[in-house]
Amino acid sequence: MKKGFDYKYTEKFTKEVINEILEVKDEKGLTAENLLERAKDKNSPIHNFFEWDNSQAAEKWRIYQARLIINSVQVIVNSKEMYAFENVQINVNDLNEETKREYKPIVEILSTEEYRNQVISSALESISYWRNKYKEYNELDVIFKVIDKVKQKWEKKKK
Repeated sequence: MKKGFDYKYTEKFTKEVINEILEVKDEKGLTAENLLERAKDKNSPIHNFFEWDNSQAAEKWRIYQARLIINSVQVIVNSKEMYAFENVQINVNDLNEETKREYKPIVEILSTEEYRNQVISSALESISYWRNKYKEYNELDVIFKVIDKVKQKWEKKKK
């Protein structure tokens, strides 16, 4: 391990799991294909990260493909191209008061404050993740300052 950092271990990503990933990196190069190949061994600590029932895996893959299709549809609103649908959380009025995720048309999201707020909050979470991921790059400080300013403004508005 290089001097100056260590891997973060969690309940899911234990030292054993991370060491397995590092072994793949050192032996074959870390690619999704090489990691999957190592995971096929039932004794591998990463084996249970994967769905090995082919019918369930196929269904999950098709759901993923369906999401890609939904996320690729575009519309033109006021001469601007934008994606037609966004995945938002909605409250379903039933006996269980269940919350579910569903795609809604962008036009509906833009005109519904609750949906619009969800999308903005989600965007700020995503950009915060991105900011944290690249925080060591001083060249991006100008962008980070803008992100921080927008987040502070958003937090004030929510109160």
